[in-house]
Parts: sequence; C-alpha cells; structure tokens
Amino acid sequence: GPMDNGQILIDGQPALGGFPSSTNVAGVATVTYDAQGTVVDIAQSHLDKHIVHMDLPLYTSVEVMRWANHINVRITMTPRVGGQDGDCGTFNNDPHDDTTGHVVYGNECLFHHLTPVQPSPDRDIKEDCMKKDPTKYHLALRTCQATDADAENKNSAKYGCVFDVCFAGPQYAAQDAAM
Repeated sequence: GPMDNGQILIDGQPALGGFPSSTNVAGVATVTYDAQGTVVDIAQSHLDKHIVHMDLPLYTSVEVMRWANHINVRITMTPRVGGQDGDCGTFNNDPHDDTTGHVVYGNECLFHHLTPVQPSPDRDIKEDCMKKDPTKYHLALRTCQATDADAENKNSAKYGCVFDVCFAGPQYAAQDAAM
C-alpha cells in the first residue's frame, strides 16, 4: 500500500520491512524494495522513490511505486507465443484492439473474479471535499482554474483536477494540466 497507511504484504504477511531490502518467494519471485528505477508519472519525479520490484517467471516484472497516499504500477512483460490479451494491449501493434472491449474473460482470465472500477454515481466531489476541508476545496478551484460547475460535472477535465487536489494534493494539478 501507500507509504502513509499501507505496508508491503506477500501472501498476506508483512514483508520487506527495511529499506532497502529484498526477499525470495521460492520458485515464484524475487522481490526488492529500494529507490532504484524510473517513475511512471513524471509529476512525482522530484520525490524520494520507494519502489517494490517483483521479478516473476516468463520475463515478467512488476514495479510498485509507493507514494505518500497512493501507488503507481508498471508491468513489463514479453509477448507470449500464440498471442495474449489484457488491459495494456496485445503486442500486435494494433491499438484498435487494446480496449476493454477486447479483454479476455472467462477461464482464460488471470484473475478469478472481475472487480469493476468506476466512480460512484452518487459521488459529489464538492460536497465531499467541502466536508473534509473547505479551504482545500477552494484551493483546488483556484489551482485548477475551475468553477463549482466544473467540480460538479463528471465529464469536465477540470473535475479530475479538482478531485486530485482535494483528495491527493495540489502537486497532482500539474499532472492534470499536462493531459
């Protein structure tokens, strides 16, 4: 989990308590926790890095960048003989089939159940942020050059910026502006 309130677990047990540190999961992975590597999001490039590296079978690696209140993940793998599918693409150089509509489900799915991720339809950023910290809400509006209407319109690009500033911090506004 994130640095503020999470810990690193392997098979449900705390692991990699020191920094830097490493461990082996017999026959499955080598896991290292250190400050080496490049970040996924350049908005965090000025921060100290705390990265969990997992070297897995079949030339697959997973890097989890732990930040104060969130994580970023990078998955790197080689193309599989016979093809493959997934949220990150098919390795066939056709971006048109790299969509969620083309993802493999059923018995070929790596995960045994699907967890849909979508915003709650009754989520109200303005109300939630105002309850949590009205000063931060107004900072978010100024930082994102947004209005109350932007903060209420889930289709507005500024909605995401206001959300990020309210619940993660103003350092994420620069990331939203780059999009």
